Amino acid sequence: MTWLDFLEAADIDWRHATKDDLTAYRDAYLGAVSPQTGQEYSPNTVRTRMVYIVNFINFAVEQDWIDSDLRAGSRMLPPRRHRPIDSDALAHIRKGAPPVVEEAAASAVRLNKLLPKAGQDDTVRVLRREELNALLGWAGPRPSERTPEDGGSDRDYIVFALGWAVGLRVQEVADVPVLPFLEMVPNPQFLGEFFKLSVRGKGNKTRPVDVPAWLVIDIQAYIDGERRRALHKRGRNARESQLILNSEHSTRTGRPMTKAAMQALMERACERAGLMMQNERVNPETGEVAVTPVPRFSMHCLRHTYAVMTYHNQIKSEYSNLDAWKYIQEQLGHKSPQTTINTYLKHLSTWADVRQARSLLEVLGR
Repeated sequence: MTWLDFLEAADIDWRHATKDDLTAYRDAYLGAVSPQTGQEYSPNTVRTRMVYIVNFINFAVEQDWIDSDLRAGSRMLPPRRHRPIDSDALAHIRKGAPPVVEEAAASAVRLNKLLPKAGQDDTVRVLRREELNALLGWAGPRPSERTPEDGGSDRDYIVFALGWAVGLRVQEVADVPVLPFLEMVPNPQFLGEFFKLSVRGKGNKTRPVDVPAWLVIDIQAYIDGERRRALHKRGRNARESQLILNSEHSTRTGRPMTKAAMQALMERACERAGLMMQNERVNPETGEVAVTPVPRFSMHCLRHTYAVMTYHNQIKSEYSNLDAWKYIQEQLGHKSPQTTINTYLKHLSTWADVRQARSLLEVLGR
């Protein structure tokens, strides 16, 4: 049911709707069952659809289409009117933003708080050796070893590697800066060496993480190759501080790649690499069962895979770190080692055959 359908059923004129009405719509949606899946709508789905409603309301208020500022939550509240800034000769001396801008910004924040929080699939899925190799095989050879005849993408390889070889969250991958890699000087003879990189994680907190030398070499090849071509196609003087950019074949070439685009990339890679599973959905009205193929893994699964691979590599390496869990906890940005242990202890058998190796690249057999 759409927002307008909901208001019509409640006999409410959409121009007079209040914040309480929007809250009731949200709660009704969260408790409803989808006819496609036979399950309740997820908070993610409800949030996505409500974002469009909130944006429309914000726009309608700014255009004076409705006689109540729904964002303030009171019915029949006369809208505040202000002179357009281009007709106010003294606007440039007034302190702060124009009142209408301040009011709109504040009330928009209040309305956004009504959106249900996005849920997250907390299921821990660890890619096995053959599955990770299939994923990387789709992305193509390592950027530092790629030839013009090879397929795949340097950028896609780097996106995946920052997950399975460094343990970054997908948003952290999107936020990785390019400048630190321009200053690193890796030695091809010591691929097991690590370079420190500061990343911004949850709560806007920063932490240092280890990036292996072999990956630094690949990242620098990406910077000098695909990334440079994408920026050149975007414009002669284009500059971006983020490492990962949309490719030269994208409609947004040379601009930062978003978290959503990286998730879509993973879904596409799973489909092409055959990493799919069957998901059964029941139509509650007809009882018919539809089987739909869905990706087996998400970008976050690469982070899970990193944790398990690193544990085995740490405890079996000749340079063994006796407190492997502590190292992984710091690398992942968990609050305590216990959180890391509780999350991954039961999944260690996935990579139990790991032998002594200088880096995760060798663990993978590449």
